[in-house]
Amino acid sequence: MEALIFRDVKALGQQLRQARKAKGWSQGDLAQRAGTDPRQISRIETAAHEPKLSLLLAVVAALEMDLGLVPRRGASSQTARPRPEDIF
Repeated sequence: MEALIFRDVKALGQQLRQARKAKGWSQGDLAQRAGTDPRQISRIETAAHEPKLSLLLAVVAALEMDLGLVPRRGASSQTARPRPEDIF
């Protein structure tokens, strides 16, 4: 599977929802595996909430996925530092 790049929380939430549904899991199933509440999963998937990094990592791990950092294409030493919202 090719690495996916996210620069906004809405796209990330949509991808997490797709991954959850591909496993045939409800939001409750994912929440149980990630150690959180189903409302948190809903908020992440709909971008109504920006989770703590620890929760995001738990959700991603529960989906048997990895969260990684990838160098930006065409980036140079002169490139301004990205804002957090530009990364996810």
